[in-house]
Amino acid sequence: MMKIMVPLSSFDSIDKLSAAGADEFYFGFYDENWTKKYGDFEEINRMSSFGSNANFSISECHDVIEKIHSKGKKVFITLNSAMYSTGQIDWLLKKIYEYQLYHADGIIVGNISMILKLKDLNIPLTVSTMAGLYNSDIIEFYKKFNIKRVILPRDMKISDMELITQKNPDLEFEVFLMRNGCKYSDSNCMSYHSRTFGSMCSCIDRQSEIYEICKNISVSDKKEIYANNQLFTHAFHKSACGVCSIKKFKNIGISSLKIVGRAEHYSELENDIKTLKNIILLSKFNEQIQQIPYKNCLYGLNCYYH
Repeated sequence: MMKIMVPLSSFDSIDKLSAAGADEFYFGFYDENWTKKYGDFEEINRMSSFGSNANFSISECHDVIEKIHSKGKKVFITLNSAMYSTGQIDWLLKKIYEYQLYHADGIIVGNISMILKLKDLNIPLTVSTMAGLYNSDIIEFYKKFNIKRVILPRDMKISDMELITQKNPDLEFEVFLMRNGCKYSDSNCMSYHSRTFGSMCSCIDRQSEIYEICKNISVSDKKEIYANNQLFTHAFHKSACGVCSIKKFKNIGISSLKIVGRAEHYSELENDIKTLKNIILLSKFNEQIQQIPYKNCLYGLNCYYH
């Protein structure tokens, strides 16, 4: 049966999200000593700059892992920054040992240098979308390094995902399903994500002077650009959803469905978990289900997959 993977940034929400039906958790951590050493713009993970709004402090991590395991659930730690220096990798490896982070069920990583360091530590690795695993040839390369799970890019067609899962039955596969849709490819995104400054892509999308780039742009084109930006910002990014594809994912061998949103309030995640749990059960017992209407559908404008 497919698992529901949910983000975690609060110790108190573990019980609530578990009770709602979460099967797996993922979280990131931050450390002020990292910031002092490497500066404000070097990320431990893609949202470490959000601090406690989207992460645990590193000193809390072991207790979080133990609490989740006591619930009979799995837990994964994200170290998915696009790049690390050699010194930063050594710093993180030291912390993995110091705080016993190797007790987690896996580490989510997308940087090949980090993967090379972790492969001999007997820690199961999940390859992030930051690695851009768009085909089986790329996956074959990463299979040399003790990877156990692959997170498929959210901009892939399901038909292409199926080709990959059929060719790699020895791996687990995870897909994005709810929240935080992005119109860009993670693996080609070098943008810094920050609550203070925003990411580069969001700054471009919301730039009020974007229409001045083209001197001769028409009024109708201006309207189209504005409408497109509003669509992606408010419908797709905030409410991205792949519920209608659950049946297809089951049939092609996807093992984990990811809800995104480490900075979201747990009550919103609870609602998503309950919805997905019910639909997964429905799809299990009704083989005739082809498409499942969902109350948050915005005329297909917020679909992760078509």
